[in-house]
Amino acid sequence: MIKVKSRKIAFIISSLLFLLTTVLSCYLIFFNENSKSAKRNISISIGVPEVENPIYQYQKLKSDLEAKFDIKVNFVELYPESQNIPITENDVIDNTYKKVKNGEIDIISGLTPNKLAPLVQDKLLLDITDQIVNKNNLHLGVLNSSLKGGNGKIYYISPVIKTVYFVLQNEKVFKDLGVELLPIYPTYDEFLNTLNLLETSSKKKGAKYSPIALAVKNTGDDELFIGTQLRMFGYNLETPFYNNGQIMNEEWRELYDFFATMVKKYGKGYEEYEDGIYPIDNIFSNGNYGTMISNAFNMELYTNDEFNKEWNSQSPVKIEANFPINISFLPTRDGSEIQNIRQSTLAVVKERNNKDILLEIVNYILSEEYTLKMLESRGDYNNFSNYPLSYPTFYNEKTVSILNRAYNGNFDASMIYKVQDGSAVETYPIPDGYNNFDMSVNEALTDVYNNEKTIEESYQYIFELFEE
Repeated sequence: MIKVKSRKIAFIISSLLFLLTTVLSCYLIFFNENSKSAKRNISISIGVPEVENPIYQYQKLKSDLEAKFDIKVNFVELYPESQNIPITENDVIDNTYKKVKNGEIDIISGLTPNKLAPLVQDKLLLDITDQIVNKNNLHLGVLNSSLKGGNGKIYYISPVIKTVYFVLQNEKVFKDLGVELLPIYPTYDEFLNTLNLLETSSKKKGAKYSPIALAVKNTGDDELFIGTQLRMFGYNLETPFYNNGQIMNEEWRELYDFFATMVKKYGKGYEEYEDGIYPIDNIFSNGNYGTMISNAFNMELYTNDEFNKEWNSQSPVKIEANFPINISFLPTRDGSEIQNIRQSTLAVVKERNNKDILLEIVNYILSEEYTLKMLESRGDYNNFSNYPLSYPTFYNEKTVSILNRAYNGNFDASMIYKVQDGSAVETYPIPDGYNNFDMSVNEALTDVYNNEKTIEESYQYIFELFEE
């Protein structure tokens, strides 16, 4: 009798457990299906510049994010409408700020950091300092630049970087003349001393080498055009050339002294080069110049075999360098590990829903998975920069090795990531009239070049011209 009762109790318990398991399974299925349905109904708005510009491949990014996160992605134009009137920096800043305040944007992407400064100041962006998963695998200069812009916190970060200028060195010329190559991060003095050694050694040996290919003036022009390049050097500095009503400072004075010395001693007009059209044909490739200050495009032409092959197949001017090239970053006052980089941005608007998904998107873009997609089609998977050969901010041994395939031993991309600090083009507040600064510098440097003013006199002259 007791055994029968025990069996009944056991049967009842097992039946209840089965029923409970069935109900729980149905609930979980129902919950998961509803969760998926809810997630599919989530719509994310990403503010970007130039929505219709095909170079950014926004549709590729849209498809990628929608498939990855099961969401709907919309792009919002951050550049204001223009009736054939040039759009200024402040127009973009004001338009972006308005769209954030109106709740039109969840994520901001693709603007230079200076355009986000008012949003950071008014605490309208989410602090993502402790939310970034792969922080140890991100370009340290980018992290430091973001921390500076956020006063110790990260409110935006760039998924890609473009190093604006390098110094190329013809290793054969250096070897022939018995001169040591520049360090990766040279000082002003090291750079000028190296140019001097190249020049004096070439004369002693009766060689026809020149220390640097440096064009400063167009054929037939009286005035130099090099002022913009000074400003690009200046983005390595801690302060902008114009800030709070003050133009330049002691850092800029040191830079100007170095730059003016280089221009005066080694600069040439186009007509002084072989066919008068340097740098269109990149005269550095003829093998007679020790160094060249190169933009990122030309650096890729000389080192990236795939890019060089594509260029030479389409351009009437073929670029070939039959000599090894050493690469350094731009000189600074003390040789600090600072790279002259142009950044994009990725930021999350603070008062928005679905923060978990927004942060997942940020971390996905800053991951190995997404970086590999960028590198597998470098130049095509280009969602955050209008420059197709940008470097991903995320890196590890795998991504660097993939980058290096294109360079075929001509350049080691790990150099890009060996940095302690970073600067950025247009990180700092630049007035929309910065062309006035460039023109003032050009006029002042022209006087130095023509021996009409000393470097000190021309430096003071810049202040007078800019104030006018």
